[in-house]
Amino acid sequence: MNTVPVWTRMFVFAIALASCQWAVGRERFRHVERSPHAGEVEAARSNARFESRRSRHWQADGHGNASLNRQGSAQGHRGGTAGYQVSRQRDDAGNASGQRDISLHGPGGAGVDRSGSISRSADGSVSGTRATTLTTRDGGHYDGSLAFSDGKVSYSGSCHDANGDPAPCRQR
Repeated sequence: MNTVPVWTRMFVFAIALASCQWAVGRERFRHVERSPHAGEVEAARSNARFESRRSRHWQADGHGNASLNRQGSAQGHRGGTAGYQVSRQRDDAGNASGQRDISLHGPGGAGVDRSGSISRSADGSVSGTRATTLTTRDGGHYDGSLAFSDGKVSYSGSCHDANGDPAPCRQR
């Protein structure tokens, strides 16, 4: 099953929803703190169409160690939800890692959940994983995972119906 078109359409829809003239929210809350090596920004918005929250926290020690955490969520007035959480870290030895979780769900329960992580060691080797779950309105779902390390990629995917029984995956 090719998940890129579904994911792309859902992302474009979320961006379009956020940028529509009628969806422009008034800011209710905003908090900002900054120092030379750390900071945070938090904001919340609300209007007749949706409510949203977002935050960003970062920290660095000036010696090469740093971290960044971002998260956000939105709730539509009809029950649709969206959320993300991203974190990145690096250390003074040259190691770096990142994690990302994204969730988009419509009012009927259909949606996509995706999580992934990637790490790079000081010697330059890179490895990572990604897991995707697509859920249909009737409760069926697709579960896929991808892992890569040392230039090798492995993939697995399966589909299940609303009862949890294995089902054939639809091909495009």
